[in-house]
This record gives sequence, C-alpha cells and structure tokens, in this order.
Amino acid sequence: MRGTFGALFKVLGMITVVLSIAMLPPVLVCVYYGENHAAAGLFHAIWVGFITGTALFLLLRHIKRDATVRDGYLLLAAIWIAASVFGAFPYYFADVLTNPIDAFFESASGFSTTGATVFDDVESVPKGILLWRSITSWLGGLGILVFAVALMPSLGVNGTSVAEPDTPSVRLNQITPKIQRIMFGLLTGYSLMTIIELFLLRIGGMGFFDAAIHALGTVSTGGFSSYNDGLMHFDGIFIRVVIVFFMIVAGTNFTMFYSFSRRGLRAFTEDTEFISYWALMIVAFLLIFAGLFFMDTGWTHTGEAANSAFMTVSALTTTGFVSDDYTMWPAFVQMLLVLLMIIGGCSSSTSSGNKVVRIVVLAKLVFHGIQTRLHANVIKPVKLNRKDLPNDTVSAVSNHMFLFVLIAFVGAFVLALENIDMIDCFTSTFSLMNNVGPCFGEVGISGRFGDFNAFTRIFLSFLMIAGRLEFYTILVMFTPGFWRAN
Repeated sequence: MRGTFGALFKVLGMITVVLSIAMLPPVLVCVYYGENHAAAGLFHAIWVGFITGTALFLLLRHIKRDATVRDGYLLLAAIWIAASVFGAFPYYFADVLTNPIDAFFESASGFSTTGATVFDDVESVPKGILLWRSITSWLGGLGILVFAVALMPSLGVNGTSVAEPDTPSVRLNQITPKIQRIMFGLLTGYSLMTIIELFLLRIGGMGFFDAAIHALGTVSTGGFSSYNDGLMHFDGIFIRVVIVFFMIVAGTNFTMFYSFSRRGLRAFTEDTEFISYWALMIVAFLLIFAGLFFMDTGWTHTGEAANSAFMTVSALTTTGFVSDDYTMWPAFVQMLLVLLMIIGGCSSSTSSGNKVVRIVVLAKLVFHGIQTRLHANVIKPVKLNRKDLPNDTVSAVSNHMFLFVLIAFVGAFVLALENIDMIDCFTSTFSLMNNVGPCFGEVGISGRFGDFNAFTRIFLSFLMIAGRLEFYTILVMFTPGFWRAN
C-alpha cells in the first residue's frame, strides 16, 4: 500500500496547487469591492495550499504506479474529501464561517454541486467568498465529468453499471488518445457553455458578478445564487429561459455531444436515455402545470407554465434553482418535484441523482419480471439501445437502488435526531444525497442547515460527497477486502 498512498498524495498535491490557483479570481474580486479582510483570508489559504501541494508533488514526483480499480476508488474519494477540506480554508481564514465544521459543510456542498448552505444571509457574505463558493461548484461539476469519462468506465461506475471491488486487472492509467480528445472536448465545451450563458445573462439585465455566479451554478447544476431568494430576485423571463436551456444541456450526457460530431442527430434520436430524459421532462411539466392550473395561484396561465417548466427542469437536473416558493404549492406537485430530484439527469452529465438510465433499466427489469411470470419458458434479456445488457449490469442497477433506499432511511434517522418533521427528514435527505440543495419544511427552499448540530452537519457533508461519487465508491472502502494487498 506504500506505493498506493505515495501516488495518492502526489495527485492530491497537484489538486491542491490547482485549487490554490483557482482562488486568485476571488482575491481580485475582493480587492475590487474593497473586501480587504476576505482578500487576506483567501491569500492565506492560497499560500498554505500552494506550498503544501508543491512540496507533496516534488517529494513524491518519482513515484509511478499502475493504478488498479482499488486505487481508482481511493483516488476518487480522497480527491473530493481533500478538496472539500482545503476548499473550507477561505471561509475559515476570512472569518466568514468561524466554525470549521460549517466551513467544511459549505465546501462539501460546493464540490458536490449540492447548493445547500449554512449561511443565514448570503447577501451579507463578501462577494469574493461567494465567487469562490461558485467556483468550487463549477470545479466539482467539471471534475465529475472528467472522471466519468476517463476513470469511471474502467471502474465500471457509469450510467449502467457499478463496479465490483475485486477486479484489480483493470488499469486506470491507460488513457487512450480518444479519451484524451473527449476530455479536452469536455473542458472546452464546459467552459464555452459558461461563457455563453454569462454573456446571455448580461444581455438579460444581470450585473457581471451576478451573471458569473449564476452561470457557474447552472452549468455545474450546483444552483448557488448571490441572493437569499435566488432567482426570485430577478423578474425577467429572458433570464429564466436562458437558465432553463443551460440546465437542460447540463443534464444531458456530455459524451453524446462528442458522438453528435460523428453520427449527427442519430446520436440523440437512437439513445434510450436521452429520449426518456425528454419524455420524463415533458410529462412532469404537464402534470405540474395541471396541478398549478387547478390551484388558485392568482397567476396568468403563462406564469403557471413558466414556473412549471422552470421547476421541472431544475428538479430533474438537480440544479436546485427556484423560481417561486414551491413549498406553498399543492402536495401533489411537491411530490412530483421530490420524485424528479430522486431520478436526476443523464449519466455522464453534471447532474446527480440516480440517473435516468438506471430508472429505464429498472423499469425494463420490472416489465421483464412480469413477462417471465406470464411466460415462464420464454427467456428474454433486458435490452438498452437495442443491445443486451449483461446480467451483472442489471444486478448492479438493482443493488444501487436498494442501497439508495437504505441510505435514505439512515439519513432520515440521523435528521430525526434534530426533532424535525418526519416528511422533512426524508425530503431533506433526498435533496442532499441527490445533490439538489433546496428542501421542504423547516429547512426551506434556501436549503439552510446551519441550525443543525455538529454531528448532523458532518454526516450530511459526507452524504453529499457520497451521493456525488456514487455510493459504492465510498462504501467499498469499508470492506476488509479493499485494504488487502492485490
């Protein structure tokens, strides 16, 4: 294991240096707005991270190791946890959050693209710190895309499978030129999406800083805002249309855009997950619109349609932006929103949740079970995109869904210790483990968790990270076989 940890700390050193560099724009923002104390706190975090990261990389630069599946799991978990720890430094050093647990929660919420917060008044937080919070979300969304394309297929952790922890023969360091091209395309497309949305939001009337915050929060499906009431602060329909469009794109499988360059529209029209994604979005929109239509909202039908479309897309893509106080909507509509949060967007997207493809496979599995009971002698495999799915893959989807339900109950029991309503326990757990952010009941649409005790905040921090990385990525490290020599 010595070589494993040496290579691990070498990578963590590189990540720390990158994060230190990413803190420079928030420093400039602090200087521009005269937030000198926050600038000093950020600069303190920068030199601590840069010196530590550089030292780790230089000391371990000669270590080379053919990474196994076990190393990949360890690397994924360590990067997100270490990033969340180091990302908490600016909050603490700038005296914005004086409790280290609060700082870690806020940082974990950012890197996991959840959007939950412990801040009671976001508008009183220095703008440089708010920018750093949004940058963590943007980096978390980009990072999960890169790992999904480069590492997760090798790990077996993608939209349709969950890895077995005892397959060390797979080499994670064999990044092919094709994968390198896809990763470069992802980085380019992700950055261009952010810039284009920022430009469009400026046209819609947002200031440059607000446009940057909301563009970073949209493409990463993180949902951070610079205002306490989020997008309800803005009245323009153009702004909401722009954000809805980019939320839909961010919730789409990014590798399909690469396939589009080679196959054209067939890349989308022949993909079961993409078709299901849009079908689910349209049906949910119609049901939510119907629910609001029969409620005396006082809005015009255009307003009901606009809010229905916005909240449908925001919940399904797990972005977490809100256009209205949905906690006042009918219970039927609220249940639909919770269901969309649980489903989530497409695989290999910045969205979280269980992913549409898993729901599709699960539905096919249920239908397959009905058929086998009616025709016991007929053996038909479960298919996806006209291809037979291996039994291991189908089994992995079932295992994942069972694990999701189990963790949801564990999370709800932990929140029950806060003596909040039982429904709030479950909906808040669903929101955080699916990296959505906004909640119901006492927690509210702003997703503020600052009043919870220290143990709960630590547990929820790791719950957000585990939900972002897929639960198996974290849980396999608690098995005895994971730590045995290969």
